[in-house]
Amino acid sequence: MSVRYFDQNNGVSHFRLWVGRRLIGEWAADDHLPTAKVGGSSSTRRTIAGVRLRTGDPIRIEGVPDGGEAAAFDYVEIQPEAAGPATLTRP
Repeated sequence: MSVRYFDQNNGVSHFRLWVGRRLIGEWAADDHLPTAKVGGSSSTRRTIAGVRLRTGDPIRIEGVPDGGEAAAFDYVEIQPEAAGPATLTRP
């Protein structure tokens, strides 16, 4: 699972990624990208491997802004594991 988000250079936002009630990732947007604007130059990605999804699992992203950085994100991408197809398990 990957999150495309924006890491502006005027703050250090923090993100958390939840699947259901499970916290599966958290990180600080502290790369050194060249702009304070939300756009292609501040776009980056965080990938979390080994995420197991069940039918009906809600996916939630929490972003906490800092300074001038907005904690903005673009999308969540769900990809199968490299070794084979993705598997949905029923609750």
